[in-house]
Amino acid sequence: MKRSTGLLFGALLVPSLALAAPANDPRLIAHEQTVQAYAQAHGMAAPQVRDYQYGMPLDIRNVLFSTGSSRTCDAQPMLMTYTDSSGQLVTLRYSEQGSCPKFQG
Repeated sequence: MKRSTGLLFGALLVPSLALAAPANDPRLIAHEQTVQAYAQAHGMAAPQVRDYQYGMPLDIRNVLFSTGSSRTCDAQPMLMTYTDSSGQLVTLRYSEQGSCPKFQG
């Protein structure tokens, strides 16, 4: 199961793009605030954001939050927060192609 999750996740990524997120991206700010509130409410440590590297093994037990896609035509930074098999919160930053309006009916 872990392997197939990693393969699916890897297929959605644009691994060659820089992962530097704009500090004022409201989607990422909202994600981080939500994760901090969740961690505090559940007595957990808020996770540090780690950059996904292509081929990185993923230990995903339960996805809690993921950044919503943007309606742009370029790759955008995204965040995904999940619990791993030991119950720790993990947040990964990766790039995903936006859902470009000009390609949608």
